[in-house]
Amino acid sequence: MCGIAGYIDFNAPPSDDVLRAMAQTIHRRGPDAQGTLIDGPCGLAHRRLSIIDLAGSPQPMQVPASDVSLTFNGEIYNYQDLQKELRAANVPLKWSGDTEVLLRFVEREWEKALPRCDGMFAFGAWQRRQQKLLLARDPLGKKPLFYCTPEPGLIVFGSEIKALLEHPAVTAKLDLDALRQVVRFRAVYGDRSLYEGIRQIEPGSWLEFSRDGVRTGCFYHLGREVERAAESIRGLGDVQLQTRFGEMIESAVRKRLIADVPVGAFLSGGLDSSVIVALIRSLRARDAEVRTFSVGFAGDQHSELPYARQVADAIGTTHTEVALHEKDYADLFAQMTACRDAPLSEPADPAIARMSEVAKQSVKVVLSGEGSDEAFCGYPKYTLAKAPSLLRAGVRTIGPERAAALAGALGLDRRRALVAARALGLPSEIDRLSQWFSYLDRAALQSLLPGMGWSADTWSRTTQPHTAALAMSDWQGNLRRMQAVDCLTWLPGNLLERGDRMTMAVGLEMRVPFLDKALVPFGIALPDHLKIRGRKGKWIVRQWAQEKLPPAILARRKWGFRVPLAHWFRGHLRPMLFDYLRNPRGLCGTYADRQQVESLLTSHDSGQTDANLALWTLLGAEVWYQDVFLPRLGVHSNGTPEIHRAATPAIV
Repeated sequence: MCGIAGYIDFNAPPSDDVLRAMAQTIHRRGPDAQGTLIDGPCGLAHRRLSIIDLAGSPQPMQVPASDVSLTFNGEIYNYQDLQKELRAANVPLKWSGDTEVLLRFVEREWEKALPRCDGMFAFGAWQRRQQKLLLARDPLGKKPLFYCTPEPGLIVFGSEIKALLEHPAVTAKLDLDALRQVVRFRAVYGDRSLYEGIRQIEPGSWLEFSRDGVRTGCFYHLGREVERAAESIRGLGDVQLQTRFGEMIESAVRKRLIADVPVGAFLSGGLDSSVIVALIRSLRARDAEVRTFSVGFAGDQHSELPYARQVADAIGTTHTEVALHEKDYADLFAQMTACRDAPLSEPADPAIARMSEVAKQSVKVVLSGEGSDEAFCGYPKYTLAKAPSLLRAGVRTIGPERAAALAGALGLDRRRALVAARALGLPSEIDRLSQWFSYLDRAALQSLLPGMGWSADTWSRTTQPHTAALAMSDWQGNLRRMQAVDCLTWLPGNLLERGDRMTMAVGLEMRVPFLDKALVPFGIALPDHLKIRGRKGKWIVRQWAQEKLPPAILARRKWGFRVPLAHWFRGHLRPMLFDYLRNPRGLCGTYADRQQVESLLTSHDSGQTDANLALWTLLGAEVWYQDVFLPRLGVHSNGTPEIHRAATPAIV
């Protein structure tokens, strides 16, 4: 795992000073080594986090008798099999790691090599003889890769936006369409970024840049992979499918344990991370130590720490608990926003960053349970994928607030009921599917942020990636359609992006077995009854785990990682919240109805309402806008000139 950067300039020779500056901005991603390479119009930079072949495989990599140079971030899990294939073909190999294997296959097959690679990756490969660059990103978007073409004959790329902005031709100009996505979904979906002209290589895609211009393509198409998976399981019974799931998840964990450094796991006490930890234990030698890490909040009565401890004790791991206090949370908020180059998307982000910092003291790699909810239908919303039109019409008639109040009176979780009602009451399928992960509905956004221009056209543009996800394939059923949208928008744009930034902020590599490129289409292709039974999701995962986990863990309903924001926004975080949202030069000062924002603040502060998630969305956007974006324009949020770019604070 590493950080990469570089540029091709057919108009002027690359500058080593610029390359070093680009690499320095992402030094957290690779604290073990740094390198640059200039080859004609190509300049490559690299920051290394050594995981495999610790003493070898320097980057950017050049090897004898090859005209390909490579800067690579990630892991190729099947590199040993590919290595054997190269040796059988008498291809000389200088190093023992996966980087040279990738280089040799790209040299031989260029973009056609990509389907052969089983792993998580983002890389830039330069072909000297043909004077062309290949950029590529892994099938599901676990590793980030940004690029821009600010001038004819020039492309600049890197793992993070801050690296691109070190190039003198790249400017920080706000993309308002992307900002609308952020305040609606707390993430940028599709190939955009918050900066106009800076794009993302989409998951499973590649881009070639040469003197002839840009050529793009896709090497992993989730729709087609689901169709293949559905065909491969046709005719299999439930028991056979459960057995196949077990074989696939075990294989996914086994190959993610390949490393020349210590490997541990994040353990929440929920089903997904517990399954991963149980498999790690079974695949390791009986006397081998397995390290696990959990995080909670000091004084939280609903903490998941006791459940994580129960799993750790039952399985037999060396377990570490991390407790986060309000002050820690506030301190990490601004730091992690700068690391992320974007607003924090989830309230749990600072907690994951702190847990990562503690984990890094004893391991260099962690396995985590992300992706199971999307692949096997773990979120409560999936149980409502087939909600009848009569129910939706009823919610629309009485309104989300009254529907949620009624659900609360019946003993259901009112917070979750309000989220569901806001989505179910919408007439458009796209709006229903996208609203589930939004803390603010259209009426709230128009009221709070009218200056952002919420016309019918701009509103529909926020869901263009969702529309594209549905158009990718005939997904055959409401449940698959919901999964497809989540896997192609929410997963890469939010969960995987935050997982990468929060762990790599301290140089910790996170691997996610449930997002194995074969396992995800298998999960989506399963019959609905193996995903949802009544109000229980991830049915096949639960059935398989029955003999491996404590019954109390299997019986728990999905809780999620909840942050006591409602209380903290009236306590230690109150001054921060009020200062940012009341700043006349901030995002709210620029785009908001100040009276509406003030009303939201005071109603929550008085206890009249619980608006913590709406306030979180605004605060996350404000911290980025004031502390990251405005300084890049040369202006402090207080209006005074800023001489130097804002530095990225380190976690201390």
